[in-house]
Amino acid sequence: MSTARQAAALAVLLWLGAAPLAGAAPPPGAPAAARVEAREAWIRLPPPAAGVAAGYVALHNHGPADRLLGARATGFAQVQVHAMRMDGEVMRMQALADGLALPAGRRIALQPGGYHLMLMHPKRPLQVGQRVSVHLQLAHGGEQRVDFVVRDGQGMPAHAHGGRP
Repeated sequence: MSTARQAAALAVLLWLGAAPLAGAAPPPGAPAAARVEAREAWIRLPPPAAGVAAGYVALHNHGPADRLLGARATGFAQVQVHAMRMDGEVMRMQALADGLALPAGRRIALQPGGYHLMLMHPKRPLQVGQRVSVHLQLAHGGEQRVDFVVRDGQGMPAHAHGGRP
């Protein structure tokens, strides 16, 4: 093979090696492109002067297994991932120090009475309709911003559960 042909073949091989492959994983440390889809994100309006609020969201993991390690939120000192568990006849809340598993291809609901985000020490009172920027921290998917809306009662707009619009 001539030197010119060898150089051309080497250039093509280098170019092919540098081109990203379809479906290839991102380089280590790079955030994945929204493999975890967040829907129905809301925060229950807490009573006045409450030092905490609960956040709920449906997470659908479209990628490989991941883990929700924690979160941070605008206007709150701290956010923790919590679970409600029965202890005999008493329902208890517990922080999940290792986070929450998000199995591949599964939907995990953070909802009242179950898994939820505990938003602690708000800098100012929340109001119905307010949007709160929450940054979910995923073990493999990096950080993902989700806008939560503050709602009353069951998380539905007033007109959806019998109240006035």
